[in-house]
Amino acid sequence: MIMRNLVILFSLLSILLPQVASAQNFESLWATGSAVPDGQTIELTKRPDGQYRFAGALVSGELKVMTTETFEKGVTQFLKPQLVDSYLINKGITYQYTKDETQPGWVVSFSEDAYSFLVDPANRKLTGELVFPWNEMLIAGSAFEGGANDVEWSRDAMLSFEQDRDNPYVFTWTGELGVYNDVIEPGRFKLEGQMTWGPREFHPYQQDEDILQSTQMRKGGADTKWRVSQHGVYRIVVDVFQETFHAELLSGTRSVNDGSTEIESVDALDNTVPSVIYDLNGQIHRSLRKGLNLVRMPDGQVRKVIVR
Repeated sequence: MIMRNLVILFSLLSILLPQVASAQNFESLWATGSAVPDGQTIELTKRPDGQYRFAGALVSGELKVMTTETFEKGVTQFLKPQLVDSYLINKGITYQYTKDETQPGWVVSFSEDAYSFLVDPANRKLTGELVFPWNEMLIAGSAFEGGANDVEWSRDAMLSFEQDRDNPYVFTWTGELGVYNDVIEPGRFKLEGQMTWGPREFHPYQQDEDILQSTQMRKGGADTKWRVSQHGVYRIVVDVFQETFHAELLSGTRSVNDGSTEIESVDALDNTVPSVIYDLNGQIHRSLRKGLNLVRMPDGQVRKVIVR
């Protein structure tokens, strides 16, 4: 009996181990099948956590996920759902690897522009959804004045992003960020989808990720935060659908002895003609306006100029 059980065990291992090995044997995944518009093959985005994400339009049909950009018989592996008639919109369906191109994929039952699905190779699961625009986006934390004290962050002090009129998934914020004294978690922030803590939040993949180096963000999960290392005026653009993050330093500021920041007067421009003039909301103006202006000079330098 013992020998028989060992034989069965080794037989099972001989079947499962090649699949486990093959699961490690790819660096990219592609979406294909009749559900991909115009017969395209689209590469999935590899996230810093090792998962793969698709975000885009699909049509009614069958979606397959494969390990090579073009099909190579005996080489290409497909992610085959374990359940029959598995729909792409789901809460997590396990899959197996197969080299049989005739095996079924996932069912896409209707056409839509905002499909998203996530492939988790570690747990062999595919999860899919439709992504809807958020109503608002806010920056929360201690990286801006009044955002926190020495005990906690203030949810009432969150600053609102501006939603793009043409693309409701895109939000932009322009303002001053820095590392302030006498506050908890100096120079850190995260993004909220409402004027409170959760349920909609975006975080960087790593704690203290430099905002000028960060390109991807994730919904929920560990409470990691972005970190600002240089005081200045920033523009941050995020895309809820693509889960992308982009920060640009518009104007760095220099500390002076009294602890304030150095801001140039309008006279400091002399007779130089600015290339572009922005307000703090990132809007372009033809001339300097009363208050603080961000002025990009012909040499590419950006100055903060105040008009009283």
